Amino acid sequence: DFLATEIVQQFLDCGKSLERFREREIPSSVYRRPDGQPAIGHMWERHKEVDDIPSPWLTGIQDEFFDGKLAPLIETNRGCPFTCTFCVQGTRWYTKVHNFTRERIREEIQYVARQIHEKSPGMGTLRIADSNYGMFERDIEISSYLGEMQRQYGCPLYIDATTGKNRPDRIIKSLEQVSGALVLYQAVQSLDENVLRNVKRSTIKLEAYEQLQVQLMGRGMRSNSDLILGLPGETLETHLAAMRKLLDAGVDQVTNFQLMLLKGSELETTESRNMFSFKTLFRLLPKNFGVYGGETVMDIEEIAVATDTLSMDDYVKARRYALASVAFWHDNTLADVVRFAESFGVKKSEWLDGMVAAMEEDQGVVRTFLANFIEETKNELFPTKEACLDFYKKPENFERLVRGEIGDNLMHKYQATASFHIWPSLSKAALDSTKRMLLERGAACEIDDFEGFWAAFSQFETYQHAHGRTVEEILSPRKVELAYDITAWRADGMPRGVGIYRLIEPQEFEFRLSEEGRHGLGSALQVWTTELKGLTKLMKRIRVAWQVAECRVVGPEVFRFKAAGASAGFHGGHEEFGTSGD
Repeated sequence: DFLATEIVQQFLDCGKSLERFREREIPSSVYRRPDGQPAIGHMWERHKEVDDIPSPWLTGIQDEFFDGKLAPLIETNRGCPFTCTFCVQGTRWYTKVHNFTRERIREEIQYVARQIHEKSPGMGTLRIADSNYGMFERDIEISSYLGEMQRQYGCPLYIDATTGKNRPDRIIKSLEQVSGALVLYQAVQSLDENVLRNVKRSTIKLEAYEQLQVQLMGRGMRSNSDLILGLPGETLETHLAAMRKLLDAGVDQVTNFQLMLLKGSELETTESRNMFSFKTLFRLLPKNFGVYGGETVMDIEEIAVATDTLSMDDYVKARRYALASVAFWHDNTLADVVRFAESFGVKKSEWLDGMVAAMEEDQGVVRTFLANFIEETKNELFPTKEACLDFYKKPENFERLVRGEIGDNLMHKYQATASFHIWPSLSKAALDSTKRMLLERGAACEIDDFEGFWAAFSQFETYQHAHGRTVEEILSPRKVELAYDITAWRADGMPRGVGIYRLIEPQEFEFRLSEEGRHGLGSALQVWTTELKGLTKLMKRIRVAWQVAECRVVGPEVFRFKAAGASAGFHGGHEEFGTSGD
């Protein structure tokens, strides 16, 4: 941008002489004088007229990247009004928000949508780079532009954005404009007041999150919340307490990040490091590597693994809960299981605790899944930046890195593994654990043939989630015999009186993706493939609903229910002791 132009111009003015160049004051830069002493140039003020910056879309310089492999990214403003110390944009230089004009944004959205429609129709994802999208009044209108493109070109199908913090009314209106394509990100980071004060985040109103959650649940919309492990003052107990509170409040997805000490942020300063006794280790920033000009280049990040209130052992324990969250909870694949357990008094947070125990107690695939994750969690960390670089630059390790075997985002990698590769085993572990919770609460006494019903329900939950290792296996219908009409039972609100849904004899049912789901998931698989490193990317670029299969009876619709003591009649839209169909 303008600073880069200024630096290049000064270099040219010096006749391309580095010695003469270093004698000047170079703005907004850290450099060395000819005598080797470090120097810091004065900070330029931010350029307020952001529309002076040429559009990367309207100039056409991005056209070659509409190849179906990369997701386009747009930006409607720059800056952030909040002062969070863990974020570079929390510094004074960024606190004023500068907006691109609506006319420019509309043109960019139209241009991007048209290019996707014509050149890469399989790319359904759009990313918005704003720090607080949806928080400003104008964002509602911008969302309406996106809605227009959905109707005109069929995209974007999924919008990845960090939504705002303090204006639930505006955020809801923005969500409503895009047909559910935008997922709400409620980035709370912590719910502990002391921690929020430590990171200067107390200006963000937590009650706004609660209002949003109520409105989202009433509209059937999805929500996502973020927590950061390792913030100053956070303990294992306060971190898990926040996670449990969010789950019990009805948040659909809780993403657990680790604290990165970002260069330029307040927490990265020596003063903050000493104040909170940060212990840090280094790891590769996922997918940020390559060979340029014959040289291997990598981005390394520094993360806090311990503080004066959090031990390294606690860090690893917290990561177990994060794994359970992505494996069992994130996509709400077991939402019906949780909802039924809740009817017996099992809290969502208690259920997730049970999933952690289920992984630890399993003797097969799921136990190995957990053990591999813990091992990789420890092995991805290095004592110094140099040690991290040396490891990955070894030819054998760099080849493994390219193949996606090491160095990837572990949460995304293990979420993909759980969702596609080991789903039957994971589902069984979850349902077996839930069954124990229900039996402890007397479910067998309240539900006739509890064992038979739970076996059918378990099969239903496993098969309604599309999974597999090949495109054909993932997208193809599956058939299974069920002794209960689980579809009718779910439609009727999952009552405890399950007897009227029991079939006289098992009926064959087919689980098939909807047309939208098959198209959306199929297009995503075509772009990112079924290799694990591809599925790792895909998990963050698809709608949850695409992976949910619809259940239909195979052949003539014969619904014959046994209901002890019941007379012939109707229940839930089906005839008891009768038939329908041919």
